[in-house]
Amino acid sequence: MRIERLDGGITSVPGFRASGVRSGVKSRGLDLALIVSDVGPVPAAGAFTTNSVRAAPVQVTMKHLRRGRKFGAVVINSGCANSFTGEKGLRDARRMAELVAQVLGLRPHEVAVASTGMIGTYLPMTKIESGIRKAAEELSPSREAAAKASKAIMTTDQVPKEVVARVKCGDGTSITIAGMAKGAGMIRPRLRAATMLAFVTTDARVDPTVLRTSLQSAVDKSFNMITVDNETSTNDTVLVLANGMARNEPITHENPDVNFQMGLDFVLTELARMIVKDAEGATRMIEVRVTRARKGDARKAALAVAGSNLLKAAVSGGDPNWGRVIAALGYSGARFNPQRVNLKLESENGRVELVRRGKPVLGGLSTAEGIMRAREVRFEIDLAAGSDSATAWGCDLTCEYVRLNSRYRSS
Repeated sequence: MRIERLDGGITSVPGFRASGVRSGVKSRGLDLALIVSDVGPVPAAGAFTTNSVRAAPVQVTMKHLRRGRKFGAVVINSGCANSFTGEKGLRDARRMAELVAQVLGLRPHEVAVASTGMIGTYLPMTKIESGIRKAAEELSPSREAAAKASKAIMTTDQVPKEVVARVKCGDGTSITIAGMAKGAGMIRPRLRAATMLAFVTTDARVDPTVLRTSLQSAVDKSFNMITVDNETSTNDTVLVLANGMARNEPITHENPDVNFQMGLDFVLTELARMIVKDAEGATRMIEVRVTRARKGDARKAALAVAGSNLLKAAVSGGDPNWGRVIAALGYSGARFNPQRVNLKLESENGRVELVRRGKPVLGGLSTAEGIMRAREVRFEIDLAAGSDSATAWGCDLTCEYVRLNSRYRSS
């Protein structure tokens, strides 16, 4: 199946409008975004943080989703996470939904709420309320509106993250899937049925229960396979809204569509990779591919290697210290025989074998030094233990990451 990547943003899907405005929550820049379905509430699905401390907007959105499984709008603010804020935080999150519902003619439970920023601070609700009204007035299906929305959800991000793809369903109908995300630090999502947020729109006609399982499948292969600093946020949220305007044959459990799943996988994976590339202080992206692992072990091994602080520091310095890969495999929980492991390093600068059947390959390190200088480096690990495989993405660890996170509150 061919996936066509398009230029655009969250409004590239017919029937959705968006806006991004400055409400004053942050000291500068856009800080409040709104995504709206023109046809009213549509089937929706979400994946949320598994952190036992869940931010108020996460709790409110999960409750709204359970009630109706449909959303007509999503409101997002940056600059304040509204997390660990008690009953007041919950009231404020509910108030955000109520305000959006009032200005758009929806019911409060048909509105999703998301927030990102500092934990333990209260939302400046006067600013939020005026921002919501302003965002409603500026709603548009334009490319500019999508770009503003993607910028309004950023915190320490350096660049906005947007992906649009077009695929053909099994019945020949073309559908569009668009997404935007934010995230640069506090990234090791552990999503189940600063902060990582992602919002996806599509014109596919999908049963809500299928949408939920499709989203979880896509999340498991994308956001759940990235790590910047092994920190799981209190606010992690991924939402998808499907308005059915493509008029494809309904995608149900009895009538699944593999092409829709592949399109959703593509959009979320590209957004996940963008997050890693834009990670706080990062200069290099790390990709870890694990093959021939025992069942369930490939993910463990890939994430352990991608998240190893020792390896991340080595990549930052361009040092091909492959022993750190082997050490991470050893504590990952994956079951394998070290004497059968194979390891290769690859980038745009070349490819080299470092370990073959558990033994170092002579001369490999001298070649590896040049390969490590690339912006993206890939470790290919063959555990020779089974048929399971997985890919994880991480980034290097730099002094800039420490500087940013030592001054986050005061910057």
